[in-house]
Amino acid sequence: MFITVLHGENEKALFNIQCKVQLLLESIKRCCGCEKEGEIELADENGQVKNLLQNQDHYASQLLSEREFCVLLKVTRHDGSQEAVFTPLLKDHSIVTPKFLAKLGKWEDSKVSPTRVKSRKYGKQATLLLEVPSTEGKRSHSPQGNKNKTVASPFREAEKLQ
Repeated sequence: MFITVLHGENEKALFNIQCKVQLLLESIKRCCGCEKEGEIELADENGQVKNLLQNQDHYASQLLSEREFCVLLKVTRHDGSQEAVFTPLLKDHSIVTPKFLAKLGKWEDSKVSPTRVKSRKYGKQATLLLEVPSTEGKRSHSPQGNKNKTVASPFREAEKLQ
């Protein structure tokens, strides 16, 4: 059982999910070149945060689906606050779209999983701030301008293989 973590400039890495979440996150940090002291999180292709940081004692296979594609996120917190700022560590505008970022920004409003309910009982409810990667020097894409243009996505390719 494995997942594919998307990061950097269209880079992919496979990870075994038959382990504790804490070990998976450490392995992802090491293999994907993340800061040793920093926090990371994963989101699915739609921007739904997987909430791994609050479930580090669970097995990753309980929270992630086999052969799932996940986007690597950097997590930063402001001093003395539980507020989390998620920054996608993937530079692929066909995946990290405004729709992805909007969903990422509303992760707490989405369907609450049983594990998230457990963590909220202990007062660990976090507020989300979203940091959007800079688009300086990039041309903007309007939905009207892409009517006849098809963008290849590793998510769509993976769906064809399954």
